[in-house]
Amino acid sequence: MTDAGAAPDRTDDERFGLDDSFGTLLWSLFLAVSGMFAAYAAARFVAAALGVDQGAGGFLFTGILLASFGTVSIYLTSARPIRAALRQQREAVLASEREIRLESERHRFASQVQDAFEMGETEAEALEVASRALAAISDRRSEVLLADSSRAHLRQAAVSKVAGGAGCGVATPWACPAVRRGQTLRFTSSEELSACPRLIDRGEPCSAICVPVTVYGTPMGVIHVVGAADEGADSAMVDRWEVLAQQAGSRIGVLRAMEASELQASTDPLTGASNRRSLEAKVRQLREAGERYAIVFADLDHFKDLNDTHGHETGDRALRLFADVLRSNVRPDDMVCRYGGEEFVVLLPGLGRSFASERAEGLRIELQGALVAGDVPRISASFGVADSTQAGSAEEVIALADMAMFSAKTTGRDRVVVADATVRPAQVG
Repeated sequence: MTDAGAAPDRTDDERFGLDDSFGTLLWSLFLAVSGMFAAYAAARFVAAALGVDQGAGGFLFTGILLASFGTVSIYLTSARPIRAALRQQREAVLASEREIRLESERHRFASQVQDAFEMGETEAEALEVASRALAAISDRRSEVLLADSSRAHLRQAAVSKVAGGAGCGVATPWACPAVRRGQTLRFTSSEELSACPRLIDRGEPCSAICVPVTVYGTPMGVIHVVGAADEGADSAMVDRWEVLAQQAGSRIGVLRAMEASELQASTDPLTGASNRRSLEAKVRQLREAGERYAIVFADLDHFKDLNDTHGHETGDRALRLFADVLRSNVRPDDMVCRYGGEEFVVLLPGLGRSFASERAEGLRIELQGALVAGDVPRISASFGVADSTQAGSAEEVIALADMAMFSAKTTGRDRVVVADATVRPAQVG
């Protein structure tokens, strides 16, 4: 949180109070010397005025006067100002030590939060770090509200595990005053005229601190903290919330960018299905783990005729519809891949070709049902099925499934054929 009227950085002498205190000390010493001369002159003047002779008694009397005047003079001109200067110096040193200690604690907290964020590999792990950090900063009710990918809605993404969420009802980023202004806002009491409207009607008066969370320069959320009415927060505490907001926004931005990049690299842009590279990586993982799997190789029937008759835009819609049917009717761990052109491969971990053929038949039927309500001319697909027990490599298993699909094409299309012992990968050309 910045202050437009903040003073410029101070020098080391100013930070320790040397600019005023040292000058005061020198001035006091000058006054002390001057005072001693004045006291001596005053003592001689008084002695002369009283007609004190210059004998032993006169010198003693003059000495007593000099001591008295000197003591008063030193106290007034030196001791009192020096004591005040030393007290000011001590207070300046203590204040500087407090400032250095707070700055050290700030850097330590920022370093710990940064290390924790960098160890997380997903956005969920980053938000777990944010929850722990909220609890470490304060025992007040606090939460992180974060926009979704559309940036149109705010959701509670992290919550302090000490006291639970702060319960802000703001629904969109730009509905939050702190997000709109791009700065930390403090609300002393929900009963004040200038309080945020979403603090009103919470059952009892409360205070709040709202810190915007920025992702790549775009306000995407807010840290919302609620306390009792008129419950203040020192600058160190607010500074920690701001550090958390800054680092959370930076880390979530990086993770979202990485996720988008990985998604783009692993999916087919037209259908949203996985691409061949993703399929090959997944099959490699299954083989390394020694897990059985089945391959369903599917190909749209008469796709070239569809393109020639109705145009490529209609052909694209048919591909997207087929991909949606496949994705909607497989298990979460299964993978749907656009293998090339109008060819799709469905990877079914843990299944053999018998169960896989039943799944393929279900996909064939679902495609016909989807065409009833769709804007695509009637199409069908041919399916071939093979599993990992039939060949020694993933390429051979896929080739067997491809050959079985070709057999479905040549025997009438719109059907499922399972590879058997009479079909060998060497026959595929």
